[in-house]
Amino acid sequence: MSDLSRRGFVGAAAAITGAAAVAGVSAPAAEAEPASHRPPAKPHGDLRDIKHIVILMQENRSFDHYYGSLRGVRGFGDRSTTTLPGGLSVFEQPMSKPGEPLAGTQYPWRLADAPASAYPAGHQPPSSEVGAQNYGGTDHSWESQHTAWYGGLMNAWYASKGGPTTLGYLDRRDLPFHYALADEYTIGDAYHCSVLSATGPNRTYLWGGTIDAANAHGSYTAYSGGDELGRNLLWESYAETLQKAGVTWRVYQGSDNYGDNGLEYFKTFAQHDPGQGGTAAPGNVYYDNGVASVPEPNDPETGNADNLVLAIKKDVLAGTLPQVSWVVTNQRYSEHPDGAPTDGAYYVHEVLKALNADRDVFDSTLVVINFDENDGQFDHVPPPVPAPGEHDEFVAGTDLSQYGFTAPMPVGLGFRVPLLLVSPWTRGGWVTSEVSDHTSVIQFMEKWTSALGKPALSPNISAWRRRVCGDLTGAFDFGSPVYGLPRLPGLEPIGDDTGYDPPVTTNRMPKQEGGTKKARPLPYQPNANLVGFTRGGGAATAKLEFANGGAHVGRASHFSVYNNRADSPSPADYPAKFPGQYTVDASKDASRTVSGTAPVGKDGEDTAYDITVLGPNRFLRHFTGDVDTAGATAQAVASYPQAGHGHASRPALELRLTNDGHKAVTFTVRSEQYLKDRAVTYHVPARGHATHTVDPLGRSDGWYDLTVRLDGDASWSRRFVGHLEDGSGSVTG
Repeated sequence: MSDLSRRGFVGAAAAITGAAAVAGVSAPAAEAEPASHRPPAKPHGDLRDIKHIVILMQENRSFDHYYGSLRGVRGFGDRSTTTLPGGLSVFEQPMSKPGEPLAGTQYPWRLADAPASAYPAGHQPPSSEVGAQNYGGTDHSWESQHTAWYGGLMNAWYASKGGPTTLGYLDRRDLPFHYALADEYTIGDAYHCSVLSATGPNRTYLWGGTIDAANAHGSYTAYSGGDELGRNLLWESYAETLQKAGVTWRVYQGSDNYGDNGLEYFKTFAQHDPGQGGTAAPGNVYYDNGVASVPEPNDPETGNADNLVLAIKKDVLAGTLPQVSWVVTNQRYSEHPDGAPTDGAYYVHEVLKALNADRDVFDSTLVVINFDENDGQFDHVPPPVPAPGEHDEFVAGTDLSQYGFTAPMPVGLGFRVPLLLVSPWTRGGWVTSEVSDHTSVIQFMEKWTSALGKPALSPNISAWRRRVCGDLTGAFDFGSPVYGLPRLPGLEPIGDDTGYDPPVTTNRMPKQEGGTKKARPLPYQPNANLVGFTRGGGAATAKLEFANGGAHVGRASHFSVYNNRADSPSPADYPAKFPGQYTVDASKDASRTVSGTAPVGKDGEDTAYDITVLGPNRFLRHFTGDVDTAGATAQAVASYPQAGHGHASRPALELRLTNDGHKAVTFTVRSEQYLKDRAVTYHVPARGHATHTVDPLGRSDGWYDLTVRLDGDASWSRRFVGHLEDGSGSVTG
């Protein structure tokens, strides 16, 4: 069943009776419990303090679409970005298809800016805000997600998604509850959906850890479709893993779950689901906890959120809330376009208040709020994908051949989606920028259940994902919990089922709120350098070296390499002429390197180069020059030596400026951001070198952005951007 047909029936549901509130109109806020350091029981100071995990996976919103304008996250103010073929910023998306003459461009634009009178006659919303909240959504199939990604070039959003709506976004004015949650708790700005595809595959990853690209469990790969109902997936779901480990669990759902209960995709549950031809089996744990609906005293459609909340609250007060809960709502409250974010805010807020019905329960619970995929909404950060051939990470023979892509396509990672971690141990307005995806939720529960002495280890997550995607534990501080439910904006549902089509009103780069946020430490120390060139038959190739080593490194770093001088390649040339993908494992040895390459010249026709390397947490390297000009014998190489003066574990940043030529040269090092240093020049003799050292951790919260230029060769430049880690918290870039 396609994603559109799966969702089509819900549009006929009745509107909320008597609901007259519009977005931004607040109901009385929840009674906020004063923040305190009163533990519900004697704390362990580690994962064992978590007694319950509640997972609310909402629908179809990208990170930039919701949080691109939020202060302190990697959003519209990001400077470490790709350059599109032809030189455009990734935020300025072409209206034409890759390879075609440029027909115009479009920046992200705010959906609520258009007045209601600007909408098409006969289809005007009651207000601008209702029109924005109830916009109709965009295509998000396997095909359009991959073609928007376009092999990592990120230059086909407009053409793949059918117009400008893909670039529409909401901000704090539209999302007061969502922004308040981010300001009070922890938001992840490097959390990706698992698949470059639709809802079903991504929910399969949340509940099963894989879509079986390797066909280890039969010939069916769950790569596409709105849901996977009727497929009877044969691999072990994580609920089954929890059951084997003796960990209690349950799905809270109504009679309309919008096809979003991913457990019902698996044979273990489908055989007990009458909606799929199965037989109900009261008394069977998989039926009772994974298929059965909660009592529905309210209308199953309009009152779905309230029914779920009543069931949760009843279990909270009875002391029977399971250790792991998944809560699955219907379209109205799921935030799937045209489901309004305000309706989703009402639902999420009510769940939090239900958990707070027993304050000891709320104070010992982690609520994970994530989104299954991005709909077709734009996000500017290229997702990490593996190099070709990685096990269980590529699918061959899909419909992408009609678009020209004939090679096996990567499963993911998909585009960024919002992640909010609500708990006493994630309170305080933090950001975690560790690369993660839906398998990270499983990986977190693996760590947690192991700490409880009941390890529930998924057998399905690929080796590459375990290397690249974090387990979320770095986002927690168990030594400094802040208890209680904070005061959050109280919103009533909008009650408008109509899908609207907001008209574009602006075409300029959007603004992001100023300032930074507190940042959790990260398990990376990425580095990349251009270290020379090889030449053969007149063609040149740049030699790169990647590193990911240091005392605090515990997770692989992923790097993407872009040839900014190339035109948009043909899909048939994937992966050869598309960005290179490198995954570099963690090492305690900062000097360990992995070799890579990058193209020189525009399609091999000249000797100039313009190369960008992107990595985690705004890491960027930008190398320009010409192998036939004076700069061919100059190098600037970054390393992270340990700082002195009693900081044995704290890395510094060192640039070694080398002149391999026969004449003296002059390098100039300039700080572009963060460090307020004057430009420094180094006169380096033939066959000599100089060293430029800075201490970002001591002076700029670990951040650096330096450019090196060379007198006598205007084409030559080296830019180094990133963050140094020492195992402690920091601030965002």
